[in-house]
Amino acid sequence: MNRLLTLAFFLLTTPLLAQFRYLPEKPLPGDVVSFTYTPRNTPLASETAISGIWVRYAAPSQMVASLPTTATAVQEGNAFVGEMKLPKPPLSGLLFTFQSKTNSALIDANNGHFYPLLVYTDGGKPQPHATGGQASVLVRTAYAAKLKVKSDWAWAVQQYERELAQNPQLRPQYWSDLIATQLRLQKPGAKATALNQIPAYLDSHTPTPDELTTAANLYDQLAEPARATAARERIRTVDPTGDAAQKARAEVVRKEADLAKKLSGFASFTQAFPASTYRGMLVSSVAEAYFKPGQFRDLVSFLAQQPLPATDPMLLHSFAGQMTDEGRGIPQAEWLAQRALTVLQQRPLPKKASPEQTAQRTSDIQNFRATLAYAFDQQDRFGAALATYKQAVAEPDASDPRTSERLWLCALRANRADSVLPYIEKVVRVGRLTPRLRSALRAYQAKKLGSEAKGETYVRDLLAPYRAERQAELAESFVNQPAPGFTLSTLSGNTVSLASLRGKVVMLDFWATWCGPCVASFPAVQQAAAYFKNDPNVVFLFVNTREGGPLSRVQSFMARQTSTFTVPLDRDQRVADSYGVLGIPTKVIIDPKGRVRYRSLGFSGNTDATAEELTLVIEALKNLQ
Repeated sequence: MNRLLTLAFFLLTTPLLAQFRYLPEKPLPGDVVSFTYTPRNTPLASETAISGIWVRYAAPSQMVASLPTTATAVQEGNAFVGEMKLPKPPLSGLLFTFQSKTNSALIDANNGHFYPLLVYTDGGKPQPHATGGQASVLVRTAYAAKLKVKSDWAWAVQQYERELAQNPQLRPQYWSDLIATQLRLQKPGAKATALNQIPAYLDSHTPTPDELTTAANLYDQLAEPARATAARERIRTVDPTGDAAQKARAEVVRKEADLAKKLSGFASFTQAFPASTYRGMLVSSVAEAYFKPGQFRDLVSFLAQQPLPATDPMLLHSFAGQMTDEGRGIPQAEWLAQRALTVLQQRPLPKKASPEQTAQRTSDIQNFRATLAYAFDQQDRFGAALATYKQAVAEPDASDPRTSERLWLCALRANRADSVLPYIEKVVRVGRLTPRLRSALRAYQAKKLGSEAKGETYVRDLLAPYRAERQAELAESFVNQPAPGFTLSTLSGNTVSLASLRGKVVMLDFWATWCGPCVASFPAVQQAAAYFKNDPNVVFLFVNTREGGPLSRVQSFMARQTSTFTVPLDRDQRVADSYGVLGIPTKVIIDPKGRVRYRSLGFSGNTDATAEELTLVIEALKNLQ
């Protein structure tokens, strides 16, 4: 730490000219640098533990590898000092930000300009990009965003202009970033200025394909499609067979809305560039153009002519999944699912695949097989369907409930239920089942055992360990608060009061017709209510609150429901306020003793999981009588 002591002595005997200083004053790449930061008059002035966070910068094309790194700083009097070894080239400088170790919200980023540490050449001059690279940190990295520092685009423009004044030969590396950053300022006339600057730069020399591609992208940003197309077309004259030309032509085909023209463009492109890396993108684009209007036969015919490596298995699987779910084009869905599975299985994993990557590949293959099995199933090809379902199912505790449901229903239709029953029972024991699977299994056992009651007992016995475990987990989150009393008129003209329901479990669902999540969660609550429909000790109240509109709207909504529900009207929101309802939907469950034991806000989007949770909570609270 001799360098730190020397630096500290230097600071004590020399007036501070800046809050951030470093030695040597003209460091070279690879040098060991000592730095000091003085937090006086900054948000960190009273902090005793500070870190320096820095990011390296160089030429714009090298910024992609710039990641924030932490430098340790030790308090020495009123300053913080540290020491670090500069990275090797390419390196033009570092930008520092200082942050409190105890409160990450406290940051000093020098008013959004950060603290630069410039790196020099052997001749004692700043490295090229020492100034412009600071702007590139804002434009080409997420450094400012990660630190929640507001970007100063006017400053970035100034840094670019200073760099080009010092090193005009670097304009090819900065011209487009400078124009794009000027546009971020949103000053009057910025678009007109940019539309002059772009052709002025391109006409100053023979542009490269990359420059023309960049110009086309700028024109796209400026909403000038004709100029963007002209720039891409110009690439053909500069480098008619290169990557940039291929990309430009592929982009034109991808954006073509007319299917006939898209097919013509695709044929022309593949003839000119049969081995292009952009072929896969275009195959997907044409495939989507066939899929959207439902031209499934033509879609299959087209894909059958394409090489497997140019096929996106995820896209084909998504097509097959939508088609089987909707019952459309099932023979073609089978072909797509089989094709997707073949491509995926032939696509190699990285040589050093992580456990997560390997697990994801296994999961994808199982999902693809499940879709293929469902396509077989819908064509009454039960043998192929059951064999493929069995390949698709995972361990019971990681199984997909929908696939398990389809497996069981397929086995029932094929009169082979006993062959999959052991697996289905394991699925039920770990709670991985849907309401339809539960109902179908109950009906199967009712017929086998002689009564619906025995069928229900069979399913409940299977579920008992899982439900007990889940109830224990939910009980840990139970609250225990007195439930405010209320008396409300209902939509049907009756009166309901909490006092009259003492001794019962009461579920309050606070909702309104205009509330999307409320309406979306209705099926889950209805499902739970149906479960307890024969239990007089469980009451569901759909408390309409915060409606803000005519009563007829509520009446119309409830008239469209398939079941009858008690709908208390909390027109003045007094009940909702007394229960601390911060937003809707809010669900509150009251135990038989009149205590609030459970509340939830919002809706997860999972109907079955929500219904199951409400059911488990209510059953647990019934036992508290």
